[in-house]
Amino acid sequence: MAKPTKPTGTSRIKFIMFDAEIADDQIQSVTQAITNALRGPAGAPVVRRLPASTPANGHSEPAEVEVLDEVEDELDTVDVTPTAPRQKTVRKVKAPDIVEIEMHAPVSLADFAKGKDDGSQHKKFMIAAAWLAEHRSTPIVTDGHIYTCFRSIGWSTAINDFGQPLRELKGRKFFTTPERGHYEINHIGLDYVNKKLVNGAE
Repeated sequence: MAKPTKPTGTSRIKFIMFDAEIADDQIQSVTQAITNALRGPAGAPVVRRLPASTPANGHSEPAEVEVLDEVEDELDTVDVTPTAPRQKTVRKVKAPDIVEIEMHAPVSLADFAKGKDDGSQHKKFMIAAAWLAEHRSTPIVTDGHIYTCFRSIGWSTAINDFGQPLRELKGRKFFTTPERGHYEINHIGLDYVNKKLVNGAE
């Protein structure tokens, strides 16, 4: 029996089933077939079936040799380093400019707002716009007009974008926009302030 060549490397094999009677002079050829099977291209597992050789006595049952090509684990090629959480970006809008408005002559904004429900920012916007239209002859306002009113009366100005409530109120049909960035309270908006927002009104 010929001695097998000395291995120069290492190979990994997994035998699913190996049940055969092999003549001594056929062991080297079967070993070579297994080695060749392991040299196949990397990919999905491949099962190779090799017919068993007939022994010298001529009496053997059919048998198969199954060789499973192992697929190398690919996790080492995947970057699993956790990434830092993305920080939420908040778009900061510059505060509007102060507009010159006579705030304290009768009727003042403070007097006009008394007895009215100012429980939300949108209601405060409506009250300020109605006061400007009815008592300061300023039916068309900008976010600067509203900002000035808020600063004067002491309402919180912690609003990221003073134009957003105006756009939303325009969408609810309380304002019209004669031009970009300008808002005019309509009769629906005025009725809402003078009727619906009065404390005790039904």
